[in-house]
Order: sequence, then C-alpha cells, then structure tokens
Amino acid sequence: MTAFGFKNGGEAKMAAGQPMGRVGLPSDLAGLALFLASPASAHVTGAHILLDGGATLSRHGIAPKVKL
Repeated sequence: MTAFGFKNGGEAKMAAGQPMGRVGLPSDLAGLALFLASPASAHVTGAHILLDGGATLSRHGIAPKVKL
C-alpha cells in the first residue's frame, strides 16, 4: 500500500497527511523492536502499540492537529 501511495501521490503528499509531517522509516520500527526485545519491556503484555506517527488518533479526532 505504501508503494502504491508513493507511486500515485508522491511522498510529499503522503507526508502532508501525517501528524509527524513525514512518513515512517525502517528505523522507527527498529526502535520499537529493540524496546520490545529489551528488559525495559519486561512488563509489557498484550499491548496494542500503534506505530503510525499518530495517524490513527488524528483520524478519529482524539489527537491535537499539530505537526511536530
């Protein structure tokens, strides 16, 4: 889906719709993976961790409409 969006709309258009003002990078996922594999996540169980730059919350009107 991301490749389709880049091809048809372009990265700038996709980034404009994100609260963070940019599209996600592989390093964003790597940071979460490192956290979950580390002792720091020892008490994290059964959690839904959204890794979408705040897009889900913004779409539902929960998050403030501020670009970081």
